[in-house]
Amino acid sequence: MKSQGSSSDKNCKVSFRKKLLIIDSNLEVKDVERLKFLCIGLVPNKKLEKSSSASDVFEHLLAEDLLSEGDSFFLAELLYIIRQKKLLQYLDYTKEKVEQLLPIKGKISLFRNLLYELSQSIDSENLKEMIFLLNDSLPKTEMTSLSFLALLEKQDKIDEDNLTCLEDLCKVVVPKLLRNIEKYKREKQEESCQNKYARSNVGTYVQDESGPQRPLCHCQQPQLYLPGGQTRNP
Repeated sequence: MKSQGSSSDKNCKVSFRKKLLIIDSNLEVKDVERLKFLCIGLVPNKKLEKSSSASDVFEHLLAEDLLSEGDSFFLAELLYIIRQKKLLQYLDYTKEKVEQLLPIKGKISLFRNLLYELSQSIDSENLKEMIFLLNDSLPKTEMTSLSFLALLEKQDKIDEDNLTCLEDLCKVVVPKLLRNIEKYKREKQEESCQNKYARSNVGTYVQDESGPQRPLCHCQQPQLYLPGGQTRNP
């Protein structure tokens, strides 16, 4: 009986890897570049640089425990972002299910999402102009919008708290993209506030009739009204 169980586990793993190969066969070179870019910060850069196919990327995700037969959501998130939603079926996900789980299980940061969104809106002419503006500090190699943004990050010209260089480029070349950056800043501030309130409200809960207790946001805390219009938490 034990050998039968072991054989069954091996068959399941083979079946899962077959699904990964099917996904790989449906992705183009540009898709592989997108996957590698989105995995920056989650998979070591040296491993990503050596990856020449989607299956290489999948292998690294498996090694980093970011992907398994029991939990393939991260790959589903990646496919969703690069707009390969038809491939979600091989992971037993739908577009709607991924959207529902993203706020809970999503691993791609706001910063990584911003850079990816910007890359999709920077055309070849825009890219040429941006490279021209930074010509002295860039290597003389052919670049895509993704590799350009990745290089700016690698050279520490941009990071999640410093987008000045990128804003200056967009002002000159593609002013409409400044809206994306402003949106990112708002969302990052909201995320920071939520994390701050979550830490400060440990031990303060509200009972939800439909489920377990959850922490109160500061604005939901009960308040006492004092003379002179002042308020304080009880």
